[in-house]
Amino acid sequence: QKSNLGLILSLKSRMKASGSEVLISFLSGANIKSCCAHFLYPHFKLIVSERNFSLKPNIGDRFRHFLYRQACRIVCNNYSQEEYIRALTPSLAAKLTTVPNFVDLETFSPAVDPSAKNDVSGAGIPLTVVTTARLCRRKNALGLIEAARILKSRGCTDIRFRWYGHLGADTDSYYRQCVNLIADLNLGDMFEIHQAVHEVAPLYRSADIFCLPSFYEGTSNSIAEALACGIPVAVSAVSDNSRYVHEGESGVLFNPNAPESIAEALIKLASMTAAERTALGVAGRRIVSAELSPAAFNERWGRIISQIAKEDER
Repeated sequence: QKSNLGLILSLKSRMKASGSEVLISFLSGANIKSCCAHFLYPHFKLIVSERNFSLKPNIGDRFRHFLYRQACRIVCNNYSQEEYIRALTPSLAAKLTTVPNFVDLETFSPAVDPSAKNDVSGAGIPLTVVTTARLCRRKNALGLIEAARILKSRGCTDIRFRWYGHLGADTDSYYRQCVNLIADLNLGDMFEIHQAVHEVAPLYRSADIFCLPSFYEGTSNSIAEALACGIPVAVSAVSDNSRYVHEGESGVLFNPNAPESIAEALIKLASMTAAERTALGVAGRRIVSAELSPAAFNERWGRIISQIAKEDER
């Protein structure tokens, strides 16, 4: 394998030999190498794409942002990251823009008959709350388990939680914390943790509610997928979530640091009729179809390339 310096020199040589006019780089390591290659051979346009969400300034971010002076555009995949860079390094503000990830609207589509969803006040069939996220501290499974305890204490037992996202061994410390808490709170009949699955669209379609209690997100693929599948969502009021989850229109928002807030949001959705939840799902599908479709993604990237071309003409 080549050293980092070797990769930088190789990239510079390839851009020079190919005569390519634009390089688009993704992820921090590749962005750093691309900026260094541009410094050595500044005869192409460089676009760097930030694919993460930063919580607080660190030396790595500052170093990367210093190198980003080589780029003509900095494209974030979430608005929160754009705001973070703008605040940390104001000199980059003119180069910043956001192109969120898109969701495959054909793969992630509503159930054939969403009106057949459960009505908790009807036949007594429990509502299913599904979460598709890695089982880790950031995603806050412990907070959702505590919310389940609150629901049970209030007599709301017609709800079943299904978390899909356990990736490690059963000895994983966070997994053990979750399993032990479920046992200690006597929630084994309400809360189940499952291994991550590849095909998640059927999980959304079979669920009544999607819940993601994470402490922070960028533009969440899971939320976008659930909305595209036409189910109401209860998610943390953090980062970009409120751009796509409109309170009372496509779902509900809560404070992830307060299990009471999570429980209240779920009670609000569970108390609705099946028809009311279906209406939320329809609205959610409409929002992601407008904001996170492949067509919107392509149009945004096309606009960036066109702007760069016009700058060259000047």
